[in-house]
Amino acid sequence: MPENVTDPIGKGTYSPVGDATLTDHDGRTLRFKAGATTVEVTALAKDLFRVGAFPNSRPPSYASEAVFRTEWPEVPARMESVEGGFTLATEEATVHVETSPLRVSFIRPDGETFCADDKSRGMGAYTTPGADVFTKPFGEAVRLNKRRAADERTFGCGQRSGAFEKSNTRQTFYNVDPPEGQLPSYDNLYSSTPFTITLQGGRAHGLFFDNPRHTVFDLGKEDPEVNSYESRGGDIVYYVFTGPSPREVIQSYTELTGRTPMPPLWSLGNQQCRWSYETADEVRRIAKEMRERNIPCDVIYLDIDYMDGYRVFTWDPEAFPEPEKLLSELRESGFEVVAIVDPGVKVDEDYPVYTEGRERGYFVQSAVNTEYHNVVWPGLCAFPDFASEDVRKWWGENHRGMIESGISGIWCDMNEPSLFVPHQSTMPESAVHASGPESVRHGDLHNTYGQLMAKAVREGLLDIQPDKRPFVISRAGYAGLQRHAMQWMGDNSSWWEHLHLSMPQLMNVGLSGVANTGVDIGGFFGDTDGELLARWTEFGVFQPFCRNHSAKGTVSQEPWAFGEPYESVCRAMLSLRMRLLPYLYTLFEESHRTGAPILRPLLYEYPEDERTYNADDEFLFGSSVLVAPITRPGINHRSVYLPEGRWFHYWSGEVLDGGRPVLADAPLGQPPVYLKEGHALPLGPVRMNTKESPDAPLTYMVHASGTADFRAETHLYEDAGDGFAYRDRGEYARRSLTTQAASGELVFNLGEREGAYVPARETVLVEVRGLAGAPAAVEVDGSEADSSFEEGVLRLSLPESAEEKTVRIRLRR
Repeated sequence: MPENVTDPIGKGTYSPVGDATLTDHDGRTLRFKAGATTVEVTALAKDLFRVGAFPNSRPPSYASEAVFRTEWPEVPARMESVEGGFTLATEEATVHVETSPLRVSFIRPDGETFCADDKSRGMGAYTTPGADVFTKPFGEAVRLNKRRAADERTFGCGQRSGAFEKSNTRQTFYNVDPPEGQLPSYDNLYSSTPFTITLQGGRAHGLFFDNPRHTVFDLGKEDPEVNSYESRGGDIVYYVFTGPSPREVIQSYTELTGRTPMPPLWSLGNQQCRWSYETADEVRRIAKEMRERNIPCDVIYLDIDYMDGYRVFTWDPEAFPEPEKLLSELRESGFEVVAIVDPGVKVDEDYPVYTEGRERGYFVQSAVNTEYHNVVWPGLCAFPDFASEDVRKWWGENHRGMIESGISGIWCDMNEPSLFVPHQSTMPESAVHASGPESVRHGDLHNTYGQLMAKAVREGLLDIQPDKRPFVISRAGYAGLQRHAMQWMGDNSSWWEHLHLSMPQLMNVGLSGVANTGVDIGGFFGDTDGELLARWTEFGVFQPFCRNHSAKGTVSQEPWAFGEPYESVCRAMLSLRMRLLPYLYTLFEESHRTGAPILRPLLYEYPEDERTYNADDEFLFGSSVLVAPITRPGINHRSVYLPEGRWFHYWSGEVLDGGRPVLADAPLGQPPVYLKEGHALPLGPVRMNTKESPDAPLTYMVHASGTADFRAETHLYEDAGDGFAYRDRGEYARRSLTTQAASGELVFNLGEREGAYVPARETVLVEVRGLAGAPAAVEVDGSEADSSFEEGVLRLSLPESAEEKTVRIRLRR
């Protein structure tokens, strides 16, 4: 437990809610009274229910930094009085409320009960005899107890450092800067998302326990038959997402908490960072090396050493004497620059950011009504009260000088917040946020502090540059962080074990609503080596966020740092990343619309296959690309589980039947990557950055042997890559890519282009791989087409147009 948390959860005597009386109801809500506790059960949507329990006669309140959607259309719901209680039913599920004592459960249309309260323990609060507001400033701890079936498998919980599955574990949600290493034994890390997704018999449901205080989930560890959810004070507010597929659960969860904004296209390119490139000349050298070595790169980072004495919003006059000139030079070379900003503001009477914030009363206060101070990089610091809208607007506006000088994005770090006294501690729960309309103790909102900082930055960047998409990174956050920032996983280590742990970590974060995420390629702490860097890059190019990042005092780990063959492997993989950008950008648009993760566990697409539940060392990149990285030194092969269907090995073209494990050869530079049969993969040319004009057309790559019938559909989404014309004026282009094989024919259909955006190209290429021999005929829209067939690859060119195009390939018998 962090040193600042002095009162353990669950201290005192637990008292569950007892007998209840229905006091009110309307078309979607049942309201009960049980002693001094009010309980409400509401159908927000056909597949989403909210339950709130408010002890000590507190009025119901659902205000939350996590919740994006607060207004919901009317949902057809039917209330009935049944023996022992009441039901509220939608077409997708029924909530059953027993009243003696009050217990809540959920029932599927086929009668299956799930997410049911434990009969004896239910939900309730701890009471401490003799406690008052001074000894229990956050109120009594609250607890929810749900029955757990023996065959339940639980995932999610946001940012974790351990195994993929969370069944039979205890998970703490309390944002801290953990000790170096992120060992699997560490429970809580930088960010907290108290959300689980549970699979049982191939069907899924989700539970979001919305409490930003110190929270603990016990998922069958203490009692194998009970899942418990406990917080240090506040109310019980939780949401149940009925699914029944993981896709539907995540879609509903992100409809509630918000979805990933469309990123600027440049932010999907390769990014290079170190703590720190300490001078402008060193930054120039890194940029020059990237270009001279033909290594694709879009972004270079400035860590804390660009500042004057670590004062935020300043430049070191000696190390970075002409920042505008530096940033202009980098922009001309195709580089964007992202700068780090921490929340700690140096206590300095000659520093305008501090003096203005102090005069306005914008900093967090101590329990004795003085400005709260602690030590971070600049020395003694004050901390903005991001709970206040006025403070957030002030903080956002402070970025204007950086943006106008040429900075393209902001990296929010140390925002748990992380403090140096005691070492790697966090803000005491007794600190007070008094800048807003009401004073709130820090413990009541601790897990949202970093998220509120990211919110301030995003809103500030939109005010400063309303026609550009903000790029914001945050280390800390709470449920809903995806609306404001992308999240990287913090300070990992240059260990093979951390390369392996990156996969379950990112899969659980994706299942918890944060799609734009990634780990530091090569590892942050400690020294990497050539093989580890190359293998990590093989994995890292398939992350939504692709950044190489290392710490002070470690060996350099830029892509060329270890010579050959590692430099060539890194170059080739980063070039593949550039080719994949049309596909990746399409996945981001899908996530923006539906909440779908980009880096997906296999169970997301194949929930009925329980063998996917244990696949924590491979993942899906979208729905049709399977990646199984090498995570051990000196290994050139591994076992890979392929789900149902037919899969093509990306490098060799070998076709394999799924539903079984296969042995994959994986020499350095060729990690196991498989493509689902028939799923067209849109590929771009290799460019050094996303602003460089392409020197080759877009390619639709399809793998199909022609020996089995199938139908597969994917999509391509394009827009300007920045700005909001796609949203405001319909300036986007979306089209379906459908492949069908039957009766000796292979048909590829390029659907009619939807939207007003017109891509700047004249032709596109179609490549069909995997055919046993040259086709008997190739037609486009009924007319014979010019095509070539070499080394098992059929190629033809099509004019870029908005019209539908159909390529019909007649195979030889």
